[in-house]
Amino acid sequence: YFIQSNLRMLTFLVNRFRKNWETLLVVFTVTMVYYGIKTYEGPGARRRAANFPPPSPPQEKWVYNPSQSFAPEWYQIPRTPDPTCKPKTNLYFLRTHQTGTSSVTNIFYRYGQEHDLNFVMYSLKLDLHYPGKIGIFYLEKVKPEGGYNILCQYMRHRRMDVLRILEEGAIFTTLLRHPVDQFLSVFHNFEIKNTIRNLQIHQNPYEEFFRDAHKHTLMSSDAIFHLLQNSMSFDLGLTPPMFKNDTAVDEFIATIDNDFHLVMILELLDECLVLLRRLMCWDIKDILYVKLSVNNNYKNSISDNIREKILDWNSVDLKLYNHFYEKMKKIIGEQDDGFRAEVEHFKSLVAAFSNECYSGKAMPVFNTNKIGLTLNESHEKNLTCKVMATDDVTQTHIIGLKQFRETLSPSDILMVRNHMRNLKGRNPAMLDWEDVHKINRDPPTPQPKVDL
Repeated sequence: YFIQSNLRMLTFLVNRFRKNWETLLVVFTVTMVYYGIKTYEGPGARRRAANFPPPSPPQEKWVYNPSQSFAPEWYQIPRTPDPTCKPKTNLYFLRTHQTGTSSVTNIFYRYGQEHDLNFVMYSLKLDLHYPGKIGIFYLEKVKPEGGYNILCQYMRHRRMDVLRILEEGAIFTTLLRHPVDQFLSVFHNFEIKNTIRNLQIHQNPYEEFFRDAHKHTLMSSDAIFHLLQNSMSFDLGLTPPMFKNDTAVDEFIATIDNDFHLVMILELLDECLVLLRRLMCWDIKDILYVKLSVNNNYKNSISDNIREKILDWNSVDLKLYNHFYEKMKKIIGEQDDGFRAEVEHFKSLVAAFSNECYSGKAMPVFNTNKIGLTLNESHEKNLTCKVMATDDVTQTHIIGLKQFRETLSPSDILMVRNHMRNLKGRNPAMLDWEDVHKINRDPPTPQPKVDL
């Protein structure tokens, strides 16, 4: 019976195939052509593949085994400046979101460019596959001669990945901001009111958001989901399921305290930068900064009730911030008698530089969310003023043009040029496309003839 049933089924299929063989042949042919086109790798595809991290192949477990050891004093902030110290050039800056990192990162971009240092980055990209894992094997494949010196692109903190990719002796630092101001900045900068549908019709989006914060967070897009609750802790490596686990939170804060040699506080930024200067043994001019990515028409006036809800919703960030704020106050209190005078001198230099380079006129940038700068007429060709007013995306493009010059396609270069020229109209103080070769110290190349 079993054999007869199978024979009948086989006969049925053969007869059906005879009736519809033309249709099946067409379907098969179309399918093969589709997959042939999809998998074809032309020259453009090969160039893109060269600049994009491929899936990591299975490898043996990597073990941290430094070839040289550094004395504990190497990683400690000196209480008094040491005039005989040598500048450190290897640095890891973990960028947290909406905490003022654009201004601080500009310091590291500028220092690296002035001293011909190498940056950890994918070509022309501001992040390292954030919030996923960085492509270690790709970064090792494209590592420049001399290795990597500075890592300051967006990523989630994973200590062993950083130790593996950076040169030895790197200083670990990051930046935190009060959770209320940081949350409000995220809400404004990422236009949460317009992104989450339920908030669009309400006059007070904060109040509506906290009617059911969990539901509204789940309704947000993948790009901002992780930024709406304890985002600083998330950037530093804590996973959302652990937010309610007090033991895990305490262990996480202890780990961050152990991993990072300097955790800066935005509300004490000038003091922190002077401490960074002492730690890195840099000149005071190396840490000059301009406030970048300042929110336009941003008001942080909220009711006490909303403020308490923000703190409760971001309780892990609050605990993290309070720990390192108190630690920073203690470190500042332990500095020598000349520290306060050094900070005041630094503040006066920052103010004098800003007044010298830029006029008081501000212009809206990036969908009117940010404020751009304008140069004083006497400094319209000053490269230092331009570099310090240039946003992090453009800085990443400029550095990428140098580090990936062998693999970038003409269309990539055109994209950078058009980006800079379009943004220049809204941020007049930034670098011009014609300045790129001066910054990268390259000989001029012919201008692209095609306008996109």
